[in-house]
This record gives sequence, structure tokens and C-alpha cells, in this order.
Amino acid sequence: MGTELIKKIPLFSELSSKEVERLQNSLEIREYPDGSIVVYKGDVGHVLYLILEGEVKVVLTSQEGKEIILNTLQAGDYFGEMSVLDHMPRSATIITMEPCRFMVITREVLIDQIRQHPKLALKLLSEMSRRLREANEQINSLAHLDVRGRVAQTIIKLSKKANTRTEEGLYVIARPVEKDIADMSGTSRETVSRILGEFSKNGIISLTKDEIIIHEALEIDE
Repeated sequence: MGTELIKKIPLFSELSSKEVERLQNSLEIREYPDGSIVVYKGDVGHVLYLILEGEVKVVLTSQEGKEIILNTLQAGDYFGEMSVLDHMPRSATIITMEPCRFMVITREVLIDQIRQHPKLALKLLSEMSRRLREANEQINSLAHLDVRGRVAQTIIKLSKKANTRTEEGLYVIARPVEKDIADMSGTSRETVSRILGEFSKNGIISLTKDEIIIHEALEIDE
């Protein structure tokens, strides 16, 4: 793995070339096929995973056995930092959504890097804070919004994360499978299909085979 690839990862973007070379000697690369469970909720975590290629979903399972997607993470994101830092069990299960390649960093290497570069700790705390805010928003959504509002909020969240806006001011996101939208919204795939069809009929969004194009602000009913 080249040093330039490591420097492209936001967490290590401020390291010098020599520091990246030293870090590179302490890393392990792991590859997983689509649908693999990378970590299980409740496991003891000793390593942090940085996503080099692919996409994963962060999930919990309800008492009824329903999968709830808390978040999705792509190349450049990382997970597992909480268990590495606090020695507590993993808080969620991570499942690959496509073939993935990870850079794996042990607790010892990460702590050593933080000691040498305190700004790494600030980056970790900032990201943990952002994810906590997102989790709180999702909990509030599931508790207080109707199903239409929850689906709308999920699409808004995906569009913000994709950050892809056309010259005409339209947001375009890769079309996730309806089951994933359902699992993020706390509803069924059939309900998501119906609501997306409603949004499309009203001219709020356009649906293609691969994309959702957002034409105007989605209203969220409290």
C-alpha cells in the first residue's frame, strides 16, 4: 500500500511522508467479500478499521430480529475507535455492503500515534461527536416522525453525505436498495416503495435505475 494512499485518509492527512512510512510498517490489510460481518456487537475490540475500498453498514438488531441501519460508511471513513479507546465491547455490528478492503490499526499503534500527534485525538473526538449527533437525530426521528417523515429524513441524510449537487442545484445520490432505506427509517420495504413513488409523482424526486434526484426540499412532518 502506497504512502500517498494513507495520506489521503483524513485521519492521517497531516503526517509527514516519513511518519507515514513508519506507520505503514505497522499496518495490516484485510479484505472481505460482500455481506461479510467485520465486527459483531458485544465483541471486545482491539483494532480500528480504516476503509480503503468499499462500503459498510453499521447495524443493530431489534428484539424482534429486525435489522436497523444506524449509518453507512465509505472509503476514507473508519470504525472501531470507541472500543479501542475505552476497552469496552463493540457497540454495533459492521457488515460489508460490497467487497471491501481495510487498513487495520492495533490499539498500541493508534495510542502511539496519538501520543506523537495529539491532533489525531481531536480528529477522533470530532468524528465521534458528529456520529453521536447523527445517532441522536435518528433516535428522535424514529420516536417522533411519521413514516413519511422518516423516509424523507433518510433521503436527506444520504444526500448530505453524498454531497453531490449538479449545476442546476439538484442533489443526486446513488440509489440504495429499498430495504436499506427501510432499515434506516424503521419501516418496511413496501412502505418505502410506496412513499418514493409518491415523492416521484409529486415532482419532489426523480427515480432512475441507479439514482435518486432530489428536485426540491423534502418536507418532514412532525
